[in-house]
Amino acid sequence: MNIATGSVLNMAPAGHDWVVAFDHGDETAPETVCPVIGWATVVEARLNDGTATTCVQPAFLYLDMVWTPNELREHDDEITGFEVRARAEANVQAPEVRVFHRTVGWTIGQLTPEPCTSNHFRQQDGRPACAKTAVWKVVEDHGMHLSIGFYCDDDLPDEHRHPAARA
Repeated sequence: MNIATGSVLNMAPAGHDWVVAFDHGDETAPETVCPVIGWATVVEARLNDGTATTCVQPAFLYLDMVWTPNELREHDDEITGFEVRARAEANVQAPEVRVFHRTVGWTIGQLTPEPCTSNHFRQQDGRPACAKTAVWKVVEDHGMHLSIGFYCDDDLPDEHRHPAARA
């Protein structure tokens, strides 16, 4: 197979926590920040024996298309200064957290209440499993996915023990 330099061999999806920033060559214009949607394996060079050297580059959305830095530079030679950043550095808010209380416990597809989420950590710490009813449900909305935890009164994390959670 004849693989050209710059070809994308494969791509793995990226989490929602990465962005790529670059400049348009104008020092007065603000930088452009785009979401990274995947990590692409890109052919950097072809060796004489036919093998290819590759690198991993961000694949990002820009002007309703998916680009890698190399591809965008080919189409616009004024583009400079590519930088991959954690989205937290790009002023993205923390997940929305909702806390619910139910005295009889929480069930998901079964008749018995869910065990405490903290049992996983208790097992790692060598502590016995919690046998109490998980009466608290903590839902964290990360945008692309939800994290759900179930806790008894004793194991509810401190950051979720505010008056509004008990309403």
